[in-house]
Amino acid sequence: MKQFFLLITLIILTHSLVKSQPGEPAKSFSGHKEPILGIAQSANGKYILSGSDDNLGFLWNENGEIIDTIDVHLKSVNDVAFSPDNNRFITAGSEGSFVIWNIDGTKVATVPADKVYVKTITYSNDGKFILSGGGDNTAKLWTADGKLIRIFKGHSCTIYQASFSPDNKSLILASCDNTASVWNIQGKKLMVLKKHVSGVSAASFSPDGKSILTASFDKTAILWNLQGKPVITLKGHSDEINQAEFSSDGNTVLTASEDGTAMLWNTKGKLIKVFGEKNTVDYTAAIFSSDGEYVIVSSKDYKINFWHLPN
Repeated sequence: MKQFFLLITLIILTHSLVKSQPGEPAKSFSGHKEPILGIAQSANGKYILSGSDDNLGFLWNENGEIIDTIDVHLKSVNDVAFSPDNNRFITAGSEGSFVIWNIDGTKVATVPADKVYVKTITYSNDGKFILSGGGDNTAKLWTADGKLIRIFKGHSCTIYQASFSPDNKSLILASCDNTASVWNIQGKKLMVLKKHVSGVSAASFSPDGKSILTASFDKTAILWNLQGKPVITLKGHSDEINQAEFSSDGNTVLTASEDGTAMLWNTKGKLIKVFGEKNTVDYTAAIFSSDGEYVIVSSKDYKINFWHLPN
């Protein structure tokens, strides 16, 4: 009987060890010489864009080949974005400007956008507007060609992420002053989200526009309703969370942390899967692939890793 229980215990321990093994990514892109700070994928899935502490932006094809090198920024490239129609992309830098490019690599405009540095950049869902945020503690709304429309002032620390609502009528800002704020596109502040106890690194709306997701350096992510009430707190990371986003169907949430992992959650707060291995290399950004097959993660070891999503 004792041998039987020992055998059962061994089987359970073996299963646990196998289950906890991190595994290997499906594929990896390498080329940067310093930590990667921002990544994006075009809506058609043909291109990956990355920005790095090496002051470069890389445009990759889906096979991991670098097809264009962006070498105009004087300091780190903090964030990158594609237009929804796949025809343009943007690189945003620590020298305080962002640059708009055609997909063939020709420059459209260089836009002085921040007195300190540009931390976040994104297109509206219809591609008509650009939203930036950065070290001067403001967010700015621009035309698609880089003409300033409006400045959003209200935070006392860097804007780490700025995002549009699905209908482009509202926007949300994440700041290192421990709060996120929701505004209408006309510049009126609608609400301030307060629960995080450290800087808010990410903030976005769900695809149906009915929920809000924030993430923080306090190691948690929070799902909120549109009345500004916290609904669910996601706890599992052991270090700062750098990025968080909803899947395209709104059913899952992805978080990326400096603890060396990205975590996939359902919107009820259940942890579904962990990508990577804790205490190995800091994850700087994580996104869902355009086709919904992968989690794409960038890290401070200069790599972009593609992990298969569970069925």
